[in-house]
Amino acid sequence: MKTLSVLVALFCCASAAAEPNRWKIDYGASRLGFTAEQAQAQFDGTFERFDADVHFDPDALNESRVKVSIDTASIATANKERDDILKGTGWFESDTFKEAEFAAREFVRAADGFEARGELRIRTVTVPVVVHFTLSETDGRLELRGTADLDRFAFGLGLGDWADTKWIGQKVHVVVTLVGSR
Repeated sequence: MKTLSVLVALFCCASAAAEPNRWKIDYGASRLGFTAEQAQAQFDGTFERFDADVHFDPDALNESRVKVSIDTASIATANKERDDILKGTGWFESDTFKEAEFAAREFVRAADGFEARGELRIRTVTVPVVVHFTLSETDGRLELRGTADLDRFAFGLGLGDWADTKWIGQKVHVVVTLVGSR
């Protein structure tokens, strides 16, 4: 019994010591945005409220992890009618599904930075997503800049009346900027 408790203590302490420090996110400088298409014209949008739990260290990729919870009702595209449609039935359904969530535990080095390989859940649909990102640090200030391309059909978004890609594009380009410190 004593051996078991010693092993548990060693495992707990080793795991805690190996985990990268949690970032303190500067939400005023961070942004979760996207570009999509309506009537063959691009428009930009953001999610104004999100919570990012970032434990990332380029020297400890195996121990790194990220979880981002997105308030779907905080979508803003500079067009109230479009925002209301996106919050409604067939899209994010923000009254029922308050949050979307991206979580990643697998990180790899790429030629131009890193990849976070995770899953994005919107409503009840979860899809694998790869976020390509770069990381810079200046005077203790960390900046992660990432992109991902999503297929709205894979998430069941905008089907039915909105399925015709002549009116609403199928692809959505996500742009993430997370600024913080350790």
